[in-house]
Amino acid sequence: MSVEVTCGKCGEKITNMKMLKSLKDVMNPYNGKCPSCGQKLSTAEFSLDVKEN
Repeated sequence: MSVEVTCGKCGEKITNMKMLKSLKDVMNPYNGKCPSCGQKLSTAEFSLDVKEN
């Protein structure tokens, strides 16, 4: 199973995880912003799509 995190504004893939992590851990390297468009990423507003390999 993998989890893909994408920006809700521009749709760019932020990261692809093999194991679930907290959203704060995922966003921390990017200072809470999308590295592509700079949109502030929120831990309160997100959706999660999980795909089986």
